[in-house]
Amino acid sequence: MKKLLMSLWPGKVMPRVMKRSLKKNIEPYNLSRFDEQDIILESDQQIQEFLPDILGQALARTWIDKRFLDVFCDRPKDILEQAGVFLPDRITVEFLKKDRERPKVVVFQSDGVVRTRLLELKLVMVAET
Repeated sequence: MKKLLMSLWPGKVMPRVMKRSLKKNIEPYNLSRFDEQDIILESDQQIQEFLPDILGQALARTWIDKRFLDVFCDRPKDILEQAGVFLPDRITVEFLKKDRERPKVVVFQSDGVVRTRLLELKLVMVAET
């Protein structure tokens, strides 16, 4: 986490008092904070470097917490904000789970006309003998 905070120059980490207020219906589904201060990822490089670790934790929690799965499925970006991780408005996060497929998270960037996939994350179980 220190690597992330060190990569953010002053002004990129905002105090908690400036945190956006979230709708009350997601408050019980708190994703643990990743740091004492909010994390604001603005550049594509920051998003691609740090967001996979953050989303990996959220995705892992969807496997073990059905209530969290339900709310993260509907509002992943709001849940990330509640955990202190803020993304630009041009970034969207989608949680996808079809039937018996493993759940995945896809992050898109939009310039208003074209929507581009930045990253896709899926957890895979590996057994070692």
